[in-house]
Formats: sequence, C-alpha cells, structure tokens
Amino acid sequence: MALAYINLSSKQYFNFMCKNDFERRIYHDTYKEFQKKSKIYSLNHSLNTFAEMVQANERANALHQKLNYIVMNTIEGLENQMPILNDEEGNSILFDFAELNIYASDLLNKAGHVVSITYTSPKLVLHEIVGDLLILSYDARNNNNETFIVKMNNDIVVNYEKKRELVYS
Repeated sequence: MALAYINLSSKQYFNFMCKNDFERRIYHDTYKEFQKKSKIYSLNHSLNTFAEMVQANERANALHQKLNYIVMNTIEGLENQMPILNDEEGNSILFDFAELNIYASDLLNKAGHVVSITYTSPKLVLHEIVGDLLILSYDARNNNNETFIVKMNNDIVVNYEKKRELVYS
C-alpha cells in the first residue's frame, strides 16, 4: 500500500564552470540566445543584466520561455533521465518535464550568465520512509514495478499529491 503519491524535483545550475558537453551546450546556447532575444528589453543597450531588464519591464520574464525553446532538443537527448539524481544503485531517476530558468545574465559579461533546469519526475509511489531514504516505485497501474531507493538531500524537492476524500464515521 502506498503512503503517498509524490513527484521528485531537482535543479541543475549551469554557469561558466561547465564540466561536460551537455552542460557546455546548455550554457553556450542559452547565452547566445539571451544575447539575441534580450535586445528588445535592453532599452537601446542601456540595460545589460537580466535583473535590470525585468525591473524595467516585467515582460522580460518571457526570456525564460524563449531560452527554454533553444535547449529543448538538447534536453530530449537525455532520454528523460535526470543527469543529477540517481537511486542508490546508480540508476538515473526519470523525469517527465524539465523547465529552464534564467538565474542571472549579463550582456557584457558571459561569466555572469547562470541558468538552471528543474527536472520533475513522473508520479511516484512512496512505499516507505526509512531515515533519509525514500522507497519508491514508478506509478504504473497495470505493471508491478520494482521499488528503488532515493536518498534525500538538500537538492531534492518532494511534491506531495494530496487527494481530497470523504471521511465516514
């Protein structure tokens, strides 16, 4: 019996200290797109940082979505496997969707460009909690899925799906 149905989310940051090809691709592609798409919000080059652009015009928040489009194919290359979250056996946790956000960026300083991708798992069945370990399985109603264990840490967010039920007395 399930204790709850949950989703796990984990956030990966991308900055100038890229460690692998995937991170470099996300970093460089988003910065190049930021340079192109932010021109309409920079007020004739008087605003250089993303924060300044948003402060001057809230519509600059649309840049999150515009940069998300440019990395969709790169993210699809992950084949729905989170690159930053594994179970205790080293298997990648699957994700249903990934969302890119601009943390900071600067048209005059590429090193000031930082974006993040938040990966969110499909619905998981929480079977048990033992200390800081979650015993989970993927929610597949027709299959008897095997359980796996994920160790909780500060980088994981648990999203609890609360269902409203009638209580009879």
